[in-house]
Amino acid sequence: MSMPRNPATGAMPLLTEYDDASGQKLRSLRLEPAMDGKAVLLIEIDERKPGIHREVRYEITPAEL
Repeated sequence: MSMPRNPATGAMPLLTEYDDASGQKLRSLRLEPAMDGKAVLLIEIDERKPGIHREVRYEITPAEL
């Protein structure tokens, strides 16, 4: 008997780093489902250097877990 599968929704924050002086968000790390529902995305956003926005996405499949 197979169980019905429902796609995941929402995002799960894992880390958020703020500047102590200004309160501005400097860095964040979160998990969210891929659009096709077959993987999870680990998304890192880094804005620690002024004027530079860096975003890196890692796609993780169930087989890789």
